[in-house]
Amino acid sequence: MKLPGLTLITLCLALPSCDKIKELTNKAKSTAASEIARKSGGSLESKPDPELQKLIDQTPEGAIFRKDLPFPKKIEVKVTRREEVSGRFSEKSELGSQVNTLKGTITNVSKLARDGDKVSYTLLESVFTEPVLKEEDKSKKPVSKQLAPPSAPFEFVKSGSTWKSAVASDFRTASRAQMIAPVFDDLIVEDGLAPRALWFGKKRYKVGDKLEVKDDFLPMLVGGKAKGNLKLTLESFDAVNGHPCGVFSVNGDFSRKRFPDFNGSLTDEDVTIESGKFWLSLIYPVMLREETEIIKTATTGGQGGLSTNGRSSAKVSVVREWKAGAK
Repeated sequence: MKLPGLTLITLCLALPSCDKIKELTNKAKSTAASEIARKSGGSLESKPDPELQKLIDQTPEGAIFRKDLPFPKKIEVKVTRREEVSGRFSEKSELGSQVNTLKGTITNVSKLARDGDKVSYTLLESVFTEPVLKEEDKSKKPVSKQLAPPSAPFEFVKSGSTWKSAVASDFRTASRAQMIAPVFDDLIVEDGLAPRALWFGKKRYKVGDKLEVKDDFLPMLVGGKAKGNLKLTLESFDAVNGHPCGVFSVNGDFSRKRFPDFNGSLTDEDVTIESGKFWLSLIYPVMLREETEIIKTATTGGQGGLSTNGRSSAKVSVVREWKAGAK
């Protein structure tokens, strides 16, 4: 998630303590990756919820990734995204340009809810954490800086084919809605408030099966206007927070243009997934968890204001705690 007119990377670079980051070298190692796995991964792996287990279409020949069930009208999702990043970024604005190096972990936690044609978005946490580098300081806790304060809910409602502020007199949400209306549908698909337009066919998949997802079919895995080629192998069947999933290893490349966030910032990016895993629901066309190691080149902003361009490597964890209410 990004703040209006500023990327998270820009905010990190602006923090006074981030001057120390410029002194970091590639030899420095962080424990953030293990923390990512500990905090957002293992604790959510679990046995399938018995009621959800009843909805799985699985036989000794394999499992079908269902897309035939009516998609729930009431959904709540808590999204935790952690990105352990190391890279070099340039900023351009009316005041000039500068180049900075960044190393640390960006954590964003948000809550989204949908009830029919009404959607709310709430930022719960947005922080940047510097790694502990010196051996003598390993007993110290990493230093975290707040990138953005928690927000009150932004509430949107669908009017015809357009998303608007749910409260006409709420200027804050009305301004936000005006910025993101053209890309709102991409946003809600990304975090499971709407089903992905493309999903698996009727084939049963068993452990070891491979598939290649490219170009026109890439939206089943990557939101927005994406092109590329991702190679998947079904590694196991598991559950995320009780929700049954197929777990796929993944690698490959993709690019996408003008990918949005809930503040209206748009990003062009080229991404190489060196290794990773996707947890894909066996019941609905949604992705519930991602753990990837990537190399990324990205440009954000540039619409008459501040723009950021950079190349980085990152370990990314995204967990969507997805709960459906009454249909």
